[in-house]
Amino acid sequence: MINKNKMRDLKKDLQYFENYIKTELERINQFIYWIDSGRTPLERIKYVKSTITEIKIGLIFAIYSSGKSYEVLYKNIIDSISWISHNWNGFWKLKNSKGQELNQYILSAYDEMLWMLSLGFLLDIPNEEFQKLVNVIDKDGVKDNLFEFIIRAKLPNRKPIEKESYQEFFGVPKVFEKLRLAIKETDKTKAEMLIKEFITKEWYKNHKDAGWYNSHKSKHNTYFGYWSFETAAVVAIMDLDDSSFKDCEYYPKDLVDYYRKNHSAT
Repeated sequence: MINKNKMRDLKKDLQYFENYIKTELERINQFIYWIDSGRTPLERIKYVKSTITEIKIGLIFAIYSSGKSYEVLYKNIIDSISWISHNWNGFWKLKNSKGQELNQYILSAYDEMLWMLSLGFLLDIPNEEFQKLVNVIDKDGVKDNLFEFIIRAKLPNRKPIEKESYQEFFGVPKVFEKLRLAIKETDKTKAEMLIKEFITKEWYKNHKDAGWYNSHKSKHNTYFGYWSFETAAVVAIMDLDDSSFKDCEYYPKDLVDYYRKNHSAT
């Protein structure tokens, strides 16, 4: 059961998130039934499985927003990683004007992979599960400093990248500019200032082109929550003081506290 007193997102009520989760699970079951029963044309199976994968990532947000336990969140993260490892494909890579795939993700895919890496780190999933995400990134040839910062915090023996793989102008670096600067900062006070500006003033605004932007206003009940899990991961990795932005509505403060509690003796 969802504990109403522990709801993390107050833009919607408990009933909304319960209905969202129920509806999305029904969609997944329907898609799987169509595939298993042969009703989905062979040429569309790959696309349908990628759609299921995206739904499952959205469910993680709704589960977190609704206040469900870390155990439930953990279970769904592991399940989603399995789907990502088998069904993440070319739909998520940027193409140039000639239709050629580039070694970089469209913003929605970048967000999704960044969320999964961040949650995997914060909830301390097994390294072999985390490695599945890394394998997908490597298969796609995507090299990104923010990805690597989180990956190497979890897998310290990973070889550093020499340079990022961006070949054409793409919005991702600009969207996360302040956070990307923070991870390079050796002065913790300066890093905290950069992150405060990023999470309180820029994170949501910079995502105006994302499909989920302003979804809390949609009449189609597509809203699953607004959370910058990557900010929490960076704060935890760098062991920063988050007191100046801990009450920001986009900052999942409890995940940082959860990580610190579990690592306080290490």
